[in-house]
Amino acid sequence: MKKHFYSLWFRVVIIFFWAMVTTALVMGVLLHLMRGTFLWNFFPFTGLGFLAVLAVACILLGTLISVAIAHHVMNPVSELTRAMQKVAAGDYTVKLESGRYIGELADLYHNFNQMVQELNSTETLHSDFISNVSHEFKTPLASISGYATLLQDDSLSEKERDEYIEIIIQSAKALSQMTGDILSLSRLETQTIISEKEYFRVDEQIRQIILRAEPSWTYKNLTIEPELDPISWYGNQELTAHIWSNLLDNAVKFTPSGGEVDIIARMDQDWLTVTFHDTGIGMTPEVQKHVFDKFYQGDISHKKKGSGLGLALVKRIVSLHNGNIRLESVPDLGSTFTVRLPAEHPDTSS
Repeated sequence: MKKHFYSLWFRVVIIFFWAMVTTALVMGVLLHLMRGTFLWNFFPFTGLGFLAVLAVACILLGTLISVAIAHHVMNPVSELTRAMQKVAAGDYTVKLESGRYIGELADLYHNFNQMVQELNSTETLHSDFISNVSHEFKTPLASISGYATLLQDDSLSEKERDEYIEIIIQSAKALSQMTGDILSLSRLETQTIISEKEYFRVDEQIRQIILRAEPSWTYKNLTIEPELDPISWYGNQELTAHIWSNLLDNAVKFTPSGGEVDIIARMDQDWLTVTFHDTGIGMTPEVQKHVFDKFYQGDISHKKKGSGLGLALVKRIVSLHNGNIRLESVPDLGSTFTVRLPAEHPDTSS
């Protein structure tokens, strides 16, 4: 921004200089045309006097012109200064009208508006994030605290004691998962590019994730049907694993016992397409609007355990890969998540 200010001041100096030169030329031409006419008889100065009058006239007229033009140039700078003072005071609703100007001033206003918008978004996200984290942490913390207090009762049976301990363990696991998801999402939201890319087999990665999740889907007697083409893909292996594991966990969580989850992976025209289809409870149009929002849980009863961050993580990772994710869902029939990621190749120019 300092560069813009220096450029504007330089422009003012140039304007002042050219205003002087232009005024001198105009006055010189006018006086030259007056010579030989009856008007010249009314002009009392010759020689050095003539030059002195010409110089004074140039200075006066040039100064007036320069002041007028400089005011036009520096007025938006003053406007920008006032806007910056408001932002410094915490007002992120400030917006400058960049359409009134062209060139560097328009760029300066545009960059300022973009900066304020990003600051406003960051501040809003920060406030919402703290509020949501505080809210989501209350339930598992209350469970741990409440059941830990109950465990102090010596009259509890062994069965009751084991049940309370299991609830405390599950609440602690929920807190651990939520903390991990929050840290991951926080890191990814400040990340703009993906590093540590390598070639790996997407089909093998998905198979490993299915195997790791086997206890959860076998417990519900679900059928997992993978149709995975052999696919070698260039990307961040750790981040893509988060995509598949979160989508599988989501499908298992919301599919009733005896249901089915189909996973299809294809490589088509430089696009990796992976589809997760379940025969679960599905989603209403209203739930679908918010399903990728942080901390949003379509199951308002909270019977389905989760942090409400899994799908937000998925969307962010897909976005970082310049891909897209689409959701199709019908209540009581199931949901289909389709992830499309563009094929990339390592830069071998270096």
